[in-house]
Amino acid sequence: MDTSNTSLQKIILFLSLFLAVSLAGHGQDTTYFDTAFTEHFRRNAGGWTAGDATLSVPLPDHRVLWLFGDSYIVDVDTSNNTLPCLFQVRNCMMVQDSVDRNHFKTIIDSNQTGVNRSTFKLRLNDTTLFWPGHGYVWKDTIYLFQERYSNSNMGLYYGEYIAKLHYPDLHLIGIYPVQMNTQYFFGRAVIADTISQTLYIYGNRLNWIVWEPVVARCSLNHVQGPWEFYTANGWSPFIGASQKISGDPVSPGFSVFISDNKYYLVTQENGYLTCGLGREIYSYESDEPTGPFINRKLLYTEESKFNNRYLLTYNAQAHPYFIDNDELLIGYNVNDKVDTLSTVPCPSECVNIWTDRLDADSYRPKFIRVPMGILTQTQKMTRESFEPFIYPNPARASEHLTVRIHNKANIINKLNMLDPEGEDLGEISIQPDHDQDLIMSAPAIPGVYLLRISLKNNFTKVLKLIVI
Repeated sequence: MDTSNTSLQKIILFLSLFLAVSLAGHGQDTTYFDTAFTEHFRRNAGGWTAGDATLSVPLPDHRVLWLFGDSYIVDVDTSNNTLPCLFQVRNCMMVQDSVDRNHFKTIIDSNQTGVNRSTFKLRLNDTTLFWPGHGYVWKDTIYLFQERYSNSNMGLYYGEYIAKLHYPDLHLIGIYPVQMNTQYFFGRAVIADTISQTLYIYGNRLNWIVWEPVVARCSLNHVQGPWEFYTANGWSPFIGASQKISGDPVSPGFSVFISDNKYYLVTQENGYLTCGLGREIYSYESDEPTGPFINRKLLYTEESKFNNRYLLTYNAQAHPYFIDNDELLIGYNVNDKVDTLSTVPCPSECVNIWTDRLDADSYRPKFIRVPMGILTQTQKMTRESFEPFIYPNPARASEHLTVRIHNKANIINKLNMLDPEGEDLGEISIQPDHDQDLIMSAPAIPGVYLLRISLKNNFTKVLKLIVI
């Protein structure tokens, strides 16, 4: 990669971030980019320097564990702010200081070399790897969920494990299997109810290309089982009886947390590993830990670009420990890749992964602040609150689609489908004064299509539909 323009690229990236902040403002009723918290993770040397996943587990002494997936532990070339394209470890953990939030300690296996330095592994030179889930603390033990995958075949998932660390010294006790059904991915989020001594373990299952949220529970004293799984009629010991806890799908990684006796689920548009997608972050709410999670609200749309193109946005995670001034902290990751969909191009810094280098900021977590009032407010019909939905998406050519439309207030003027070239394919008829599910066929030719929804208050909502 030619790095002569890297400084200019970095300026463009941060100008776009600054523009997003300026447009959003810093009022108590508006989401904004948290530059200060993002800056905590712009680290150039001495341990972790970039990575994804970015889950937080607060400790009783006010330190915070930060869990990352694929990570860099080499120094950044500060002359051009770049890293090599290939990361060094498959997972990593940092400990954030309880007082100086800009001070971190990286926890890796410094006695080893290469990928064996990863924080969590079953054994040296293992052919499998762990990617982190969420965690919690109970008594003198820290419990961290880990997803185990094949290192050579990334589609092969072995199930959920739990890493146990002794508190407060963070000594690793061991890593143990907890859930081996490979159709379900638990540990995406957890809520530890210390009053009932119950752990709620949130996960999802993949229904073709759609991730459906589910929840299990167990005793805080017995995380390795037995588990019970929430069904339409209560709880069952059989995982196959699990029922989804929201009518809408979630992204592969999502969060659930409790605030003022209300449960909130934070997720995002599923990016399907496609640059330009995954940019919209949503919340849902429920009165119970088991849902149903309803009242979807759009919290934020990531608008920053690199080389004038959107990156892949993923791993939106709520960090409720850092609620400050009644504003929720949410982090997310960005990344780029060589994309096979020419209609959704990527910056693609790493065309040749062996020789190219990437800007470190394009693989570091970013953070936003969302006023809790946005999550809790009664919805008004605005550009942000009007949230139709297409399912499935991506869709196979000519298969049946469901388009969910909210039109009780009779605010929709018309719906039109646009082809990848922007040509209008015609108007879609809808019923007035009704929320409705429109059933239609996906276009027969693969590509990225747009569903344009024109509202009578002069707002326009555009949904992307990927046909494969």
